Order: sequence, then structure tokens, then C-alpha cells
Amino acid sequence: MSNAVLERATLRTSRLMEFCSSKELVNQTGHGVDDWPLVILKELVDNALDACEEAGNCPEVDINVDDTGIMISDNGPGIPEQTIQGVLDFTARTSSREAYVAPDRGAQGNALKTLVAMPFALDNDNGGQLIIDTGSIRHQINITVDPIRQQPLIDHSKNPSFVKNGTCVKVVWPDSACSILADAKERFLQIADKYAFMNPHLKLSINWFGKSTQIDPTDTAWLKWRPSDPTSAYWYEPEHLSRLIAGYIADDADHEKDRTVREFICEFRGLSGSAKQKRVLDATGLSRLNLSALADGNGIKSYIVKELSAAMRDHTKPVKPAALGVIGKQHLEHRFKDAGCDMESFQYRKVARFDDFGLPYVLEVVFGYCPSFTHYRLITGVNWSPGIRNPFNQLGNTGQGLTSVLHQQEVDPDDPVMFFMHCAYPRVEYTDRGKSTVIIKG
Repeated sequence: MSNAVLERATLRTSRLMEFCSSKELVNQTGHGVDDWPLVILKELVDNALDACEEAGNCPEVDINVDDTGIMISDNGPGIPEQTIQGVLDFTARTSSREAYVAPDRGAQGNALKTLVAMPFALDNDNGGQLIIDTGSIRHQINITVDPIRQQPLIDHSKNPSFVKNGTCVKVVWPDSACSILADAKERFLQIADKYAFMNPHLKLSINWFGKSTQIDPTDTAWLKWRPSDPTSAYWYEPEHLSRLIAGYIADDADHEKDRTVREFICEFRGLSGSAKQKRVLDATGLSRLNLSALADGNGIKSYIVKELSAAMRDHTKPVKPAALGVIGKQHLEHRFKDAGCDMESFQYRKVARFDDFGLPYVLEVVFGYCPSFTHYRLITGVNWSPGIRNPFNQLGNTGQGLTSVLHQQEVDPDDPVMFFMHCAYPRVEYTDRGKSTVIIKG
């Protein structure tokens, strides 16, 4: 018998590859593989609209789908190099929306990172490819795998591009998954069309394998809350404010900075003036302090954040509901008429008020009879973005969903009607990771 002893090595295996698996991408996006074309559509159009609005441009979005993939272009300011580099880092979640409380469109926080991984997860043999044309540069990002270390290999090449203004993003769809794309056609086109219902200023072009549709804006001067607009102190409870402060402190540390508390509060709506900033700082005793002073070894000092939150509210005013943005009866009349609605049946209702938590919201509901329909059509969305699934499955304290409420009103799936429901709200609570179901508490 041998007396040899096995000295086991401690082997290290990267977990980065998990991010590129179908299972993890389903967890990250909250949607199954069959919905991935819809996830790509929603994320890229949300990003395009946000970018255009931040730049003050009336959005023009082109959606093109063919046998090579899904491509979405816009007339925004272009994607910064830093954002593209963030796509290549699979060790961190990157988002400009995550810690803010605002009526933002429903981004899932890892948009481009998950999109480039989807083709790879569908076809490991040929890898995944994402192409971004912006600022006269074509960024071609390819994902393969190191079979030994079990981690993604990123190849990022740059070449001249014909796209000088705006951004064009293409997710190259694998041939082996062409049936998934084909099966998603009806829902894909419906979601694209819903964006035109919720955004009066949007010029939208859709091309599905050579068949084109263009939807023109009804109001190029339409205004809503923009992603670049300052958020309100009234939208944050102390725990939300603590999360934002922690994010700023961490980001400052990464960039060898340390902003002051004054610099932090000046970003909030109504607190850009030095006199109001001084009153808030004097009330909290935080004058001349850096934001990092609000943290210690146990995290953010909650008692200080509560005082800061209260002082910020004391010296600003709540945002009125209408300031969030109202889609409006006139625009929805136009869209319902184009869809074939009998306009004598058209009914529009709007509620713009503060809820029980003091937060502003605008709820718009439309009903119309459409004689050419063979079943009812629901057009639902939150903050100017349609849901991949109906987001209103929990209304009020009863937990009832919208479809149950409609059924109680004797509206059944085979009725030839169209129902529209949209809510603008700064602090949306989602029940799932895919941000497809919201809780409306009223």
C-alpha cells in the first residue's frame, strides 16, 4: 500500500461566467428566454428616450429588426465612453438610476451588460456581440469564454463610424435562436407601439424584416419630468436618502474626491440657492463638513440623515403632480382614433393628486370601443414606459389586479375594446426583479 499523501490545492474558479448564463440572465432581468427580444427593446428604447430628453431633444427613435439582430437608434447626445467601459466590467452593477428616487423609466440597472450577454447565453459556440455606434466611433464588443478559467473574455475594438450624432445600438441575434425572435414578433411590435401612446413628443420608426411603420409625434413641445431634472427631498424617506448618500460617498472614494454636504444638497429641487443651503446646514450643524462625515464604521449615521431630510423638506416645497407630466386627452384621442376606436365611446379620466404618503402622482385612464378588434387590448405603463407584462397586478390594499377589476366591470378578454392606463409616480415599488409589476397603494 502506498504511503503517498495527496496535498490538495485550493483552486479558485471565477464566478463571472455565471453572469453570462441563461439562468443568471433570467434572474437579472426577471424575464425568461422567450421574452429576451422584448427586454432588449424596452431597455434600449427607455435609454434612448432618457438620453434625448436629457439633451433637450424631441426624441426620434428608429427600431430595426432583421435576420442579423435588433438595432435601435436615437438622436440623443451619444453614449459616454465611461458608460461603454462599464458594460465591459462584469464584476459590478452600474446604473445612473439605482439610488435616486424619481419618476424614471423602468430600467433594470444592468441594461447593456445583460444585453451583450444574451446572444452568448443563447449560442455559446459563436459568442455574443454588441455594436455601439456613437460619436463617430464604432465600438464592437464580443464575448467568448476562457474554458480553463471559466470567465468571459471581452474583446472591445474601435473603428470609425458613420454615426456622428446620437447613438445606434445593435444586439447581434444568433441564427440558432431565430425562432425565439420570430415568436416574439406580435408582442415586440405591440410594445413598440405602446411607446407612442405614452410619449406625445416621440417620432417612432419601426422596421420588422422590411415592413416599415412610422408614427409621428402629436406634440413636439410636450413637457414632462426629465431624468436630468433635480429630484425632490419630499420623494426620499431617510432610508432612501441614506442609500443615495452611501452611493455618493463610495463613488467619491473611487475617484479620490470628497464632496461637501452643501454640494450634495444643492442638487435637490429648490435647494440650488446659497441662502436655502445655508439654512439647511445651520439647522443640521453640517456646515463645512464633507459628505463622508455622515458615515462611520457602521454605515450611514441614521440620526443625522433624519435631521438632514427634515431640514431639506422644511426649506423646499413639494412638487405638484402636474409637474411630473400629463400625457393628455388630446394625444390619446389621436392614438385611439388611429387604432380604430369608435370615438363616440372614447372616455378619458385623469387623477392628479398627492397620495397618502405625500407623493405626487398622475393617473390617466382611457376606454374605447374598437369594432374591428377580436379581443381586448390593454395598454399599460409606468413613467412613460410600457411594461413587458401588465404592471398593474396589485391595486390598492386589496391586492387585486387590473384584469380582475375589468372583469368585475364586465370587460372580458374577447370584448372588442381598448383600455389604457398610465401612472407617473416618483417612488415606484416593484414586486419583482424584472420591474414588471408595481404596487399602487393610492
